[in-house]
Amino acid sequence: MHARFRVIETTTLDDGSKRYRVVDLVEGGSASKHGVFKSRAEADAICSTLNGALTKGATVVS
Repeated sequence: MHARFRVIETTTLDDGSKRYRVVDLVEGGSASKHGVFKSRAEADAICSTLNGALTKGATVVS
């Protein structure tokens, strides 16, 4: 089974800085729904939490 949530890296147009977003590969929607992070580690932690909740039978509510 593949992970439902994944971190993607984006680059801002104004200053070229990196931002990390957690996207839902099943339902889609806004790439900012689960947050926009300056730190990849922080985005990975949220992604891991969301994916972990699903393996325990929880439902992710949008």
